[in-house]
Amino acid sequence: MVAFEEQVDRLAEAAPSVLTRALRRGGTFAEVFVEQSVRHQGTMVWDDGRLRDPPEVTRDTFSGASVRVLDGAEGGFAIADAITPTALRTAAEDAAAQGPGRGAARSVPTLTQRLLHLDVPADAPDTAASSEKAALLQAAVGAARLFDDRVQRVEAAYQDRVRRVAIATSDGAFAAHAQVLVGLRVEVTLAGSGDPVTAHAVAGGPGGLGLFFDVPPEHVARDAVERARRRAEARPLPAGTMPVVLAAGWGGVWLHEAVGHALEADVSPHAHRLDEQVAPSFVKLVDDPTHPGGRGTQPVDDEGSATTPTTLIADGRLQALLADRRHAARLGLPRTASARRQDAHHAPLPRMTNLILEPGDAAPDDLIAAVRDGLYVRAIGHGTTRPDGDFTFDVLDGARIEQGRLTHPVADVRIVGQGLGTLQQIAGLGTDGHLDAARGVCEKAGQVVPVSVGMPTVLLKDMQVVPA
Repeated sequence: MVAFEEQVDRLAEAAPSVLTRALRRGGTFAEVFVEQSVRHQGTMVWDDGRLRDPPEVTRDTFSGASVRVLDGAEGGFAIADAITPTALRTAAEDAAAQGPGRGAARSVPTLTQRLLHLDVPADAPDTAASSEKAALLQAAVGAARLFDDRVQRVEAAYQDRVRRVAIATSDGAFAAHAQVLVGLRVEVTLAGSGDPVTAHAVAGGPGGLGLFFDVPPEHVARDAVERARRRAEARPLPAGTMPVVLAAGWGGVWLHEAVGHALEADVSPHAHRLDEQVAPSFVKLVDDPTHPGGRGTQPVDDEGSATTPTTLIADGRLQALLADRRHAARLGLPRTASARRQDAHHAPLPRMTNLILEPGDAAPDDLIAAVRDGLYVRAIGHGTTRPDGDFTFDVLDGARIEQGRLTHPVADVRIVGQGLGTLQQIAGLGTDGHLDAARGVCEKAGQVVPVSVGMPTVLLKDMQVVPA
């Protein structure tokens, strides 16, 4: 592939001509989006006393571009068959032809605003040898086998991505930035007195391979084994309505699925509820693409607008919806620089980035101590949310709370609730809020983007718990 810096220079030079062509039949906005990305992934499996295959790390590259034109909420979108001035101008003609064709042509003579953030860490994974990544897999698998002699199977999976994008808009803005993500997942299967149990742990986040000095693969393997041990010791929990305490960090995936999607303008049924009390007065929920170290952190959104935090709920009242240009125009809402796309071959949608429930003033242990009989959730797993807002979430790692203390491990249960209304169940927020950036992807309308979630320990007063 051509070095991305060269692509940036070519786009800056060609963009005024391309954007002018996109707006030749009228329109309120046009953009050119260019991307290069490199991914590596690999797995290593040890099963039934032998290594299935040696670790193999593969490399995939993507290079693409597209042009979009909008006239309010309507518009056209076209993919360029190459990142060249000629191909971009052809895509601009195609996008213009798809548009509503109203209004006079517009000329875009210059790009006056530049925002370039193309620096990557010195240990960015696209420059590292495959052998370094294979070594992470080998260390994880080897360590997991040593932590417990009941380990029957270990699967370690590594992945990384270095993504570079550039955006030119008819507003005169030109932006380019890079994002680096690495991740390691270790899954272990443990033999028990009954059926084998499986559990996993993850590490990684935005940054280079140096992240695995802070959280070595051996630590990830140990966490997976310890979680499997708890699952092996788990006992049933009677179904019913009970208090639930969610651990800080990744527990915020509950909010992402149950609440966050309902506040994205393209699907939200809540535009008429702005300023309505939807949660206790101490609840504040923010989507923050500027948060340091988040998987959804980026200086501009995928329409080229500078990002800022969006307060969705403050003092328990609904304040805003996440809106891109098209849906802001359609619904008469302010834009929140929330446009995101999977890659250059997809048009943007309003999406969450780093969804954060702000901490409260309670000690986490006090929230557990306040529960007479209930459930503590260390880790939430697979979840589903229906269009009406109803959701279910599997509990990957939990414990029963009895008389304010954690007693036996619990597994094979689910939490059931109903969308935005679940916020009214929040009875207390801990002081221990933090963002979990080790994991998190979100799929919507066939597009997958990285996200983070964050929250403190949360006490929910009445939640339905059912068998998984």
